[in-house]
Amino acid sequence: MGIAATLLDRDTCQLYGISWQGIGPDGTSVPLLRLPAIAYVSTDQLKQAPEPPMAIGDLALKARTAMADHPAAGLLLSNLRHCLTITIPYYSPQKRTWEPVLQWSDTQWIPLVWVQQAVTALLGSLNGKLPDTPATATAEGLSPQDFQTALTELTGVILGCPTGWSDTYRFNLRESVLAAGLVTTPGQIFFVEDAIAALLYNLPATSELASGQIPPVPLQGNTFVLNAGATFTELLLVDLPPDPQTLSREDLALRSIAYGGNGIDQDIICQLLYPSAWGWRNLGTPSLDLPLPGEPDLPTRYRFQQRLRSSDLGQNLVRIARQLKLTLQQEDTASFSLNDRQWSVSQQDFYSRVMAPYIQTINREINALLAQTSMTVQSIRQVLCTGGMAANPAIAHWLKQKFPNAALLQDSSHSKAASRRIATGLAKLPIYPQLLDASRHQYDDYFLLRELLRTLPDDPLPLGRILQLLEMQGIHPQQCQPAILRLLDGQLPVGLVPVKADLVLLAPDSKRNEEYQALMSAPAFFQEGNQVYRLNPELGDDLWHFLSTILDETHQTLDQPLSNELGVEIAI
Repeated sequence: MGIAATLLDRDTCQLYGISWQGIGPDGTSVPLLRLPAIAYVSTDQLKQAPEPPMAIGDLALKARTAMADHPAAGLLLSNLRHCLTITIPYYSPQKRTWEPVLQWSDTQWIPLVWVQQAVTALLGSLNGKLPDTPATATAEGLSPQDFQTALTELTGVILGCPTGWSDTYRFNLRESVLAAGLVTTPGQIFFVEDAIAALLYNLPATSELASGQIPPVPLQGNTFVLNAGATFTELLLVDLPPDPQTLSREDLALRSIAYGGNGIDQDIICQLLYPSAWGWRNLGTPSLDLPLPGEPDLPTRYRFQQRLRSSDLGQNLVRIARQLKLTLQQEDTASFSLNDRQWSVSQQDFYSRVMAPYIQTINREINALLAQTSMTVQSIRQVLCTGGMAANPAIAHWLKQKFPNAALLQDSSHSKAASRRIATGLAKLPIYPQLLDASRHQYDDYFLLRELLRTLPDDPLPLGRILQLLEMQGIHPQQCQPAILRLLDGQLPVGLVPVKADLVLLAPDSKRNEEYQALMSAPAFFQEGNQVYRLNPELGDDLWHFLSTILDETHQTLDQPLSNELGVEIAI
């Protein structure tokens, strides 16, 4: 996984790809289209208050390698994205420590706030404002001075996210953007689903439309988009109109699978290496369930990931799996060395045991989308396929069979270039602002919950009166009524308290967190009739106090709806 970014000049609709300076095999500086989303935190750092990691990107790998033989080698943090969905980190005055703590491996723990610090440092590499974070980013087509000037004048940041991800993820990532100093207010930070970004990449910019220039891929009619990334596979169906400017968000049908390239790595280990590789018992897997191939199976995969991180053997298996994944796309067999022995894996086994279950899962979700939209496979005119797994020949072969009348437009280059395409698509959002989920941007679940706690009296009120009270506070309830109803019906914002599937990621003490347990002990609102609700004063006080504890350490206040103005953007 990594970070890719593109800069948009809203006045001219000119796009500028951003690169970072990395370290090549020979130690020389090389440009990177994508900054590896990894960070190194030393053991000594973990004993102190949260601060930026010792190193990020390529330098993190170098720092970890240099400390490999040290008895206290610290932690190499990777796969950061999902960590930000678990919950919001906060400082507990009672415990005088940061909560929650993650179970990183069988023997290693780290407060979630360190992950957020790592993400902040990675984003800070764009402008170099953070201490010890070098300004290594450059923009193609801009001088270093003009690029830095543009960064100081940013009016917005657009970030990708998987379909259906919670406001907890958005809150945490928004906090990292603000801490990195890219923009100054939460309303300047926008989120767009990755599949929509993949579609936007293939739509023309305003300057192309005005000049009559033919865009790289003129799209029209029924279109399927597949974005196969490291952690998620995103699907989109849309009937594109002749004029793309008339496209609306309501035209899009979206679906998401919590499985991607990282899941493929795990399945290579479990399905291909497990039957033959000597030394498997040293990984301690007899006590573990193995994940179902091609399926999210999240708690099982989280636990398996912790076990892999717990030994040199496990980390070596991950490296072998990633190399096999690339080699077996082109070669009939691939060999690897493990425990002083040579092993080989066939492409046929890779396809039948790993890729076939993945394709079956994608097929199931496509069929659900087709049923939802009343489209048929024969009606699809083009298929857009991007992401790290998109270049796999098995994906292309199956898509051609699935959609016999469609033109297949598939990434054939490395996933780093695919990441740049997603970033470029995100940067086009100001050209197609109607594709933003504006209501969710302005009124997220955390803001609405706080407004309900602030506004509702102890006496029961009908829904209509509740909406009137919110409207008196400057909220447009017709835009966010479904979210308000979910909260009134007892559904707290997803991630305010870690959900059951994520509990395996927490250290034992954090699983027993008394504040979490108190918030789950009763509903925040009682329903006393047909759409008549009353605040639970006791739990309401606990929720208000807990939200205030979170906000004591954040740049965000949740005092006002977020503004909704798109301007000169950087898309990440």
